[in-house]
Amino acid sequence: MTAAVAAGFHRQGLGTRVLEALTERATAAGLSHVVAPIRPTLKHRYPQVPMAEYATWKRDDGLSPDPWIRTHQRMGATILRPAPNSQIVTGTVSEWEGWADMPFPASGSYTVPGALNLVEVDRARDTAVYREENLWVQHR
Repeated sequence: MTAAVAAGFHRQGLGTRVLEALTERATAAGLSHVVAPIRPTLKHRYPQVPMAEYATWKRDDGLSPDPWIRTHQRMGATILRPAPNSQIVTGTVSEWEGWADMPFPASGSYTVPGALNLVEVDRARDTAVYREENLWVQHR
């Protein structure tokens, strides 16, 4: 299951409403917890920072600076740990250059707009791989 709020509808509490409905359904089904991998909203701004570190960042009020993590925290969720390899996208260098709309002139690690982690390019093998970490959280 994926929950996403369309652009133009942010900051209206819709994410919280979806999460409340999900946890209510879990309770009605007799489950005691909901565990979910979440994709933090602002992590793409820090692709070189590991998720384990990003998840520990706090504002003065003790909550995460990331709005999606903060939404879960306000609902009482507990951050469990990173969810490595939540999404793996492998392609040729040419495919990735098209998807990212940018050249990868040499082998190495690249920041791609919108990506939470770096894209690893190996020109000799003609491969580029993106491994996205998400974050496991648990709701009661």
